[in-house]
Order: sequence, then C-alpha cells, then structure tokens
Amino acid sequence: MKVHLLKSAEVDTTLFTKVVDFLQSIPGAIQFYYDLNWVVNFEEDEYFFKRFETKEDFENQILMSDHVKICESRIFPMERETTKWENLFKKCETYRKKNNIANDEFVLLLTDKPNKQNWFAALDEKMPYNGFIHTDDWDYYIKSSPAFPIAYEVIALVLQKHMFEGLYDLRTKVHETPIGCINDLCLHKKDIILKLRTGDVCEDCLERAEGKISMPELHHALHIMSSLREKMLFAQNLKKFSPLSKLLIDHKHKFFLPDFGNIEIKLRPLEKALYLLFLRYPEGIYHSSLSDHRIELYEIYSSISTMGDLTEMRVRIDDMVNALSDSASQKMSRIKRVFEESIGEELAKHYYIKGESGQQKKIDLNRELVVLSVV
Repeated sequence: MKVHLLKSAEVDTTLFTKVVDFLQSIPGAIQFYYDLNWVVNFEEDEYFFKRFETKEDFENQILMSDHVKICESRIFPMERETTKWENLFKKCETYRKKNNIANDEFVLLLTDKPNKQNWFAALDEKMPYNGFIHTDDWDYYIKSSPAFPIAYEVIALVLQKHMFEGLYDLRTKVHETPIGCINDLCLHKKDIILKLRTGDVCEDCLERAEGKISMPELHHALHIMSSLREKMLFAQNLKKFSPLSKLLIDHKHKFFLPDFGNIEIKLRPLEKALYLLFLRYPEGIYHSSLSDHRIELYEIYSSISTMGDLTEMRVRIDDMVNALSDSASQKMSRIKRVFEESIGEELAKHYYIKGESGQQKKIDLNRELVVLSVV
C-alpha cells in the first residue's frame, strides 16, 4: 500500500517532515511518500465569506457553518477563513493526475485551512483514496507536538477507507460515545484526547477491516499507532516517573532511547558533535573553555558530517567554540528543546547539556546508560 503526502503552503515544513518521520520510523507493508517541491496554494474564490465563530463552535467537530483565519490568542468570537471539502479533494486529485498516481494509492493533503464541517480529517466519498488532515488548532487540545495527532489521523484515514463504505456508513457506525477507539466520532473535539492516548482499534472495528486490508498492512498500521501513542505520552510528560532509558548512538550517528519505545532524538550534525564532546567529559566543560577542545570537535564533526569540505567544517567549529559567538548556546538550546519535545521536560533534564551561567556545562546522564558505537 502506498500513501502520498503533500502539504499546503502555510504548513510548516519542519512539522510536515516530522509527521513523515513518525510514519516512516516503523518499517512495514505501508509505504509513505512525500514531495516537498509540490506545495498546494489556495485561490481567493476557494474560501467562504468571513464569519464570527464562538468557543462552542470551535470545539464542535460537526459544524455546518463558515469560518475565517484563526487568531493566535483565540479570543472568542473569532474569525477564520474556511474552504469546502471539495476544494481540498480537488487539490488531491490534481496532484494524483499530474504525478500519474494509481487509483488504489492514497493522496492525503495536510493543510492548516479549516473546513466547513470543522472535521480533523476526511476522505472523499467519490474517490476515497483522496483525503485531508487539518494541521492547525491541535495545541488547543493536547500538550505535545501536533505531529503526533496529524500522523495518527493519516493512519486513521487509511484504516477507515477499509472499514467503512462511504461517509454515511462512517457517520452511522462510528462510536458516538468515545471508547478510546480510532473510530470514535469525537463530536466534541476535545474527546480526541482519549483515542490518542489509547492508540487502539476495538474488536468490532477490526472485524470490519477483515478481508479488506491485508494482515501485514493492518499490523503495520497498528504498530505505527502504538508507537505514536508511546511517543506522545512521553512528550506530554505523562511518563516522567519512568526509569531512565539507555542512550544508544549507532554507527550512523543516530541517537535512540531504546527503553522509551526506541524514540529517535533527531539532532543536526553540529549539535551531535557538541553533544558527543560533552559525553566524553562527565565532569563538564566551561563554555569559555570550548576552544580548548577545538581539535576534538574537528575530529568528531568530520566523522559525522558529509556536508562541505574540511575548510568549511573548520569554519563552523571555529564559530561554535568562539567565546564571543552565541553559536554553542543556540545549539545547546535546540538540543534541550528536542529532548523535551521527545520525552517531556522532567525526563529530558537527565539527557541535555545544562549548567548555570559561568559554571561548567554538563550532561547528568550516568555514562553506564550510554551505548556508544562511534567516536
């Protein structure tokens, strides 16, 4: 099974690639493709007129009214720009035709444009391999990266295509009272929290998919859902009392937390080089003394990065160890943010580089938990 993902222009590229990373992190029978060079734009005539929206409207998924662009502060009533479902599905069909995508392959549009019915996601009843996922507003309901629920909705659409015969079947056979199943209707959008935390499909819904989707594809979808659930619980700080995980750094210089559902900590090459340097010194390093480790950083960075020649690499390291530059501080801040987004603030404290101003910076993690196969 093939799933093609594309995004509208306003969707952040980092968010989009994170969704893809989550979906591709579990190998299996479902293949996920994406195209960053194809960006969907909307024309003025593809919007409805502006309309005020109340807090009750905003939280209601089955809303048959018009909207306008969301205000960051969410002061109600607010205005939103909204498009019809057929406009979203038309974008999918255009992409399908221009890229010669087979009719039994999914094309799913990730867009921050609200839709008339105010749904999180939907498939085209006329061409059920086309669909959309709304990427905005998730921070209103859950305290974690929106990449988790967006990736979850991708899997939900794939499964629902094989569980229901059209929109009417979906609307009449889903669970109006939430039970923690992927097919909970979530009339009130906040109800989605339950099914995201369970990451489950009930027995009745599994029976609906029997014979309509292959077992390898079904198992792969369920495995991805389970992985997303685990990662989201860590990110929401709901597993802050878990025993610490080992930190595995493999031969490709990828960072994993195998005891936390094998979560990957995605750092850039310079960030990895800085982190690996601090792993070598449990007692810590003064920020002002980074220049004393210049040669070490050259060696570590050159073993990690394949970008640019040796002279360019040296320039990047020289900037990072310059006491007058904020390059190292910026990289430490991003390392901290990546760990916090991945495993929550409490657990992350043991893994990132920290220290008071003027004091040694260090990683608290017991080095017995570090499994290092590089450098």
